[in-house]
Amino acid sequence: MSFEFPPSWDRGGLESTGFEGFVTFTELRVPRVLQLPKDRGVYVVLYAGPERPDFSTDSPARGAPYPPEVLASAWLEETPVLYIGAADAQGRGLHHRLKQYARRGNSHTGGRAIWQIPNADEELLVAWAKSRDERGVDVEKRLRAEFRRVYGQFPFANWVS
Repeated sequence: MSFEFPPSWDRGGLESTGFEGFVTFTELRVPRVLQLPKDRGVYVVLYAGPERPDFSTDSPARGAPYPPEVLASAWLEETPVLYIGAADAQGRGLHHRLKQYARRGNSHTGGRAIWQIPNADEELLVAWAKSRDERGVDVEKRLRAEFRRVYGQFPFANWVS
């Protein structure tokens, strides 16, 4: 069975296709509180803040920070989805990948624009879904392509196809 596209790129649409969690990065960092799956799958980062943020010129992530004007031009008001990522079982699955991401880019350079959002630890939510019988990276590519079809661009922090 193929992974379904969400009917809308918001929390309700994602939940309807099996995404779960919707926790902050702070909650991801608390040891042994969340039972993150070790299965392969996909994950999304959503913005839960009240209005579009002013972007920081600093970033704890690996790599040089993006200029704030570049980030502002990539922002989509129509959807809270900022990033789509994947984890496969050989890398210990979603559990390992999400813990890497929560360490602010340490061993996870994808989506580093996320860390230029002030209060990212509390204003961003992370949700995940097991990819069942498919590789996570294959589902991720299809989800990003569908997102691009709907919005004309990739999510805010996805800089590659």
